[in-house]
Amino acid sequence: LRNSKFSGINAEYGALESKQTLHLQNNMARLENNKWFVENINGNPDIKIEGKPNQGLFICKVKQSVISVTGKINTIVIDNVEGSGIIFDDVISTVEVINSKKVQLQANGAVPAISIDKTAGATVFLQTHASQSA
Repeated sequence: LRNSKFSGINAEYGALESKQTLHLQNNMARLENNKWFVENINGNPDIKIEGKPNQGLFICKVKQSVISVTGKINTIVIDNVEGSGIIFDDVISTVEVINSKKVQLQANGAVPAISIDKTAGATVFLQTHASQSA
């Protein structure tokens, strides 16, 4: 964290430092208290997240990028995203898309519900693990 762009977070939230976990991955995503945050990214085709069942993912203000989520994750919320793709394996709860344009979702595993609200141009690809090997 010392050399990252989030190094000031310890000074700003010093009292919460012992309670919060902050983890950076590829300087594109950060993990805070079991929630991944991918925000304010433009034109990156290779953002990777390794999810766990107790974690959520919040994607906001991302343009012309591709986000790949491996593993099982609890929930994915996509807000104000334009011209981007999100590829994920298994989702326990829901995938929500809000206020977005030209979004592509690819579910490579189980997803019980997908909610799309106030979005123009959403494409959803669904497949199971069995169909991937065919």
